[in-house]
Amino acid sequence: MSLIVLLWASLAAAEGSVEFERLLKAAEQGAAKAQYELAQAYASGAGVERDDRAATRWFERAARAGSRDAMSKLGCRMIEGTGATPDEDAGTRWLAKAAEAGHPAAQFNMGTLFDNDNASPKGAATAFAWYERAAKSGSARGQVLTGFCLWRGIGVKKDPARARRWFEKSAEAGQGHAQFMLGHLYENGDGVPRDRAKALEWYRRAAAQEIPNAQFRIGIMYGKGYIKAGGLPESVLWLRKAAEQGYPEAQYNLGLAYYYGRGVPTNLAEAYAWLFLAEEAGLADAREPLSELSRKISQPSREAGMLRAAELRRPVPVMYKDKREPC
Repeated sequence: MSLIVLLWASLAAAEGSVEFERLLKAAEQGAAKAQYELAQAYASGAGVERDDRAATRWFERAARAGSRDAMSKLGCRMIEGTGATPDEDAGTRWLAKAAEAGHPAAQFNMGTLFDNDNASPKGAATAFAWYERAAKSGSARGQVLTGFCLWRGIGVKKDPARARRWFEKSAEAGQGHAQFMLGHLYENGDGVPRDRAKALEWYRRAAAQEIPNAQFRIGIMYGKGYIKAGGLPESVLWLRKAAEQGYPEAQYNLGLAYYYGRGVPTNLAEAYAWLFLAEEAGLADAREPLSELSRKISQPSREAGMLRAAELRRPVPVMYKDKREPC
């Protein structure tokens, strides 16, 4: 390393140290903004060694000084036990305080607290109410969840027209799941005229964000000939993208492609791996072809398939509710 590079590096480090000292002094004097920025620095390790406990302490001081951002972060961290002993009740109180003050991420995260597969009608309605508040506050994820609840009638009466408007707003803001949902609506003529060209446009935008559902639908559209160029080889390419993310329907279809040689050379070990993973994930359609293949495949090929499945295994992706807004 040259002397010039070393000099610039040392000057940058010194400047960072001076800036950190200024931030620390302002935070200790009670400035909520400085307290929040200091907490963020400790949480991310920016300009200082990462320290989750110090981050949580400074988020709490900033929250008590009135910072909505800090209230939201603190509530989430307390619920998750990041830098503090887990305390769901106290965390929920801080999250609710930020949410009531209009913080979009806190409003969205409040929705997630009431949104689960076993939610009572009251819980589902409460989740929807928070998602809608987040949506109106500008949260793109709140908008897509609001649309999804309206589309499915979860916690609210079904209203496809309102659902589509929220999907459109969220999709234009770049939310991948909303882009997928618009593709789904146009592909199936659900509340809009069927338009495969528009469906593909939205699927491609979602697929660019690695949304596996969208990658899978593009693969199916190629496979069915809805897209003229590319055919089965292009279908396999898109199915693989989704399958490698753990998407069971894509794993099943990719397994069949290798089983019957559709768009790829026949490979029974590879077919066994993908069909096994799809069946393991609970996809009932995979049971019959997997059982049939099990009777045909040689023992060495079966063992190779199992080894391949172990390499390819991924958690099944969860639509929408994969995580809270970042803490």
